[in-house]
Amino acid sequence: MTILFASDLDRTLIYSKNSRGQEVSEQDFTAVEWVEEKATAFMTNKGLQLFKDISPSITFLPVTTRTAEQYNRITGLFNTVEKPKYAIVSNGAVILEDGKPLKEWSDKVIAQMQHNRTSIEDVLPQLDTYTKNKFVLKVMQAESWFVYLIIDEQAFSIEDFESLSQIFYQQGFTLSHQGRKVYIMPTCINKSTALQFVKERIAANTVIAAGDSMLDFEMVLNADYGFIPSHGEAIHKGGHLPSHVSITNHAGVLAGEEILKKVSDYLL
Repeated sequence: MTILFASDLDRTLIYSKNSRGQEVSEQDFTAVEWVEEKATAFMTNKGLQLFKDISPSITFLPVTTRTAEQYNRITGLFNTVEKPKYAIVSNGAVILEDGKPLKEWSDKVIAQMQHNRTSIEDVLPQLDTYTKNKFVLKVMQAESWFVYLIIDEQAFSIEDFESLSQIFYQQGFTLSHQGRKVYIMPTCINKSTALQFVKERIAANTVIAAGDSMLDFEMVLNADYGFIPSHGEAIHKGGHLPSHVSITNHAGVLAGEEILKKVSDYLL
C-alpha cells in the first residue's frame, strides 16, 4: 500500500525566524535552509528526527509555492534521507520528477492560463494602480506563473485584502495573504489538482496532506486525512472543517513537529 504525505513547506513544516515562535530554545532548532550561508528556515530537532523516521515508510511529496530554485535551497531536510522523486512547486504550476519539470503538466497549465486569460500579462497592468498604494512595497513575479505583492503589514487592512480579492476573484484568481506577501494566483494553478496528478501517477492508496494557507486549503480538504497549523490562514477563512481535517494544538514551529508526530502515529 502506498501512503502519500503531501505537505506544504513554509509555515507548515519549516519556519523562518520570524514565524517559528518563541516557545522553543535556540539549541532545539536545526537549520534546513541557507541563503548566502545564512540560515533562513528551521525545524525543531525532534521534528526533523520524526521526518527522518517516517521517511522509509511513506512517500513524501513537498507541495510548495516556492519556485524550483527556491525549493532546492532546502538541503537540510534531505541530508540523511533520499530526496523525493516528485515535488510540486510554483503552487502546482510545475511538477518535478527526479528534479526535472514534467513538460506535459506545465504545458497543460499554460494552455489553461491562456484560455482563462489569467497570465502575468493580464495581471500586471491592473497592478499599476496598487503600486502607488501605501501598502504595496514591491510587485514580484514567480517565473512566468503568478504575481505576489510585498506589502507593509501595518498599512494593509482586512478591507484592502477583501477589495483585492473581489476584484481578482471575478477574473479567475485566488488571493492568499501570508505575512508580508499577498499572492495573486490563477485558479488553474493550484496544489490540489497537481497533487491528484501525482497521486494517480504513483497509484497512492491514501493521501495525508498538511498546509497553513488558503492556497493549501483544497489540497487538505481533498485528502483522506488533513492537518492545518493553528496559526494558518486556512482555519480563519475555510468555514466549518470536516472530521477528517484536524487543527494542531500548537502554533509556529511546534505545529510542524505536531503534524509529523500525528503522521508517525498513523503509520504505527
